[in-house]
Amino acid sequence: MTLSCHWTGVKGGNRVLPNIGVIVVASDSEDEVKAPEAATTQRRVYALPTEMVERIVEYQQEKGFQSEVEAVRRLLDEALKSRDTPSKIINRFLARLEAHRVVAEAVKDVLVGHPMVEELKFQRDQVTAKITGTPQITISDSGTVSVDSPDWSWIPNSRSAPFGPGRLDDGDPPF
Repeated sequence: MTLSCHWTGVKGGNRVLPNIGVIVVASDSEDEVKAPEAATTQRRVYALPTEMVERIVEYQQEKGFQSEVEAVRRLLDEALKSRDTPSKIINRFLARLEAHRVVAEAVKDVLVGHPMVEELKFQRDQVTAKITGTPQITISDSGTVSVDSPDWSWIPNSRSAPFGPGRLDDGDPPF
């Protein structure tokens, strides 16, 4: 994968917007590193201010990423993680667990390196995580979620759907 940056003005309606970089994701050869599975990725084109593109290139060089695309992916992933809630993290984990059926794979994809995950403990067929602002949460390979607190609970959206989404309830009224 490569990232092309075009430094010419971009037309916006009937005017030209100066100092804009256009990011285009394109593949130049089969020898390049491929993006994760095509079915799980989408190609997008975004117009960014030149100064932002320069900062992305600087970040890429500082971190040693082979492409600007990887630098952008990492930056976006970190920014989106900063917006997560404990319930979103658990729901994402359950979706990955349903796809993989292996706790360790779901942990690697969702929990490891997440800024809100303070602690991880592995047992044979489950993982216990301490997520910022919550008591310890244990998730089994069958999709069962338990919360280590009498005041907190996991409320699935559907009791008949293992691995289905739900929400954490801390026992406080929602106002």
